[in-house]
This record gives sequence, C-alpha cells and structure tokens, in this order.
Amino acid sequence: MSEKIFAGCVFDPKQAEKMIGKTVLVSLTCMNDFGDLEAFEQFFGPIVRINNDEGLVVKRADTQEDFSIPPDLDHYLEAKPGDYKLSESDAIITNPDYLVEWDIYPPDKS
Repeated sequence: MSEKIFAGCVFDPKQAEKMIGKTVLVSLTCMNDFGDLEAFEQFFGPIVRINNDEGLVVKRADTQEDFSIPPDLDHYLEAKPGDYKLSESDAIITNPDYLVEWDIYPPDKS
C-alpha cells in the first residue's frame, strides 16, 4: 500500500509500541466499482512495526511476508479469548490480541 493511503492516519506512538509483537487477525473485503464484493481475505500474524511510511506491518503467518495495513489504531479491537476460524481455509487462530476489518474500494477515477 502506498503512503497516500495512510495520509490522515494519526496514531499514538506509545499505543503503537504496546502493539508490537501482538497478534492481529485481519479481514479484508475488496469491493469493485459498483460496490459489489470482489474478494475477501483473512490472515493473521504478529505486528512487526508501525510507522507513518509503511503503516501497521503484519508478518503473515501463511506466507511469512510483511503486509501493510492502515495504522489507524482506534480501528483495531481487542479480541475476546477463544478460537477464530478463518472463513476461507481450515486455519484456526487461538487467542489473537486484536481484530481488524478493512473495506477496500477502487481509487476514485475523477
């Protein structure tokens, strides 16, 4: 994701520091130009860094690759203890620290 996507995201560095190393379950819903569902993806992994340039970076457990999502920390919810099954696979994550959902829309063409 580019810097522009993260423009306007403000976060508390102290709060960000506490999140490093914690596990987040990420749900991404991708919409098309008409607002219809185009793709849905879930993954989880540890938060490896948070900054204004890269956003919140998760090391995906499935691919071991870094993945950047917006660093709007107020959007991240503390997860209730338990098992969470990923909807598109048989993967189960037990007791993640945070949950986050993002809806992704195509860029405005105007």
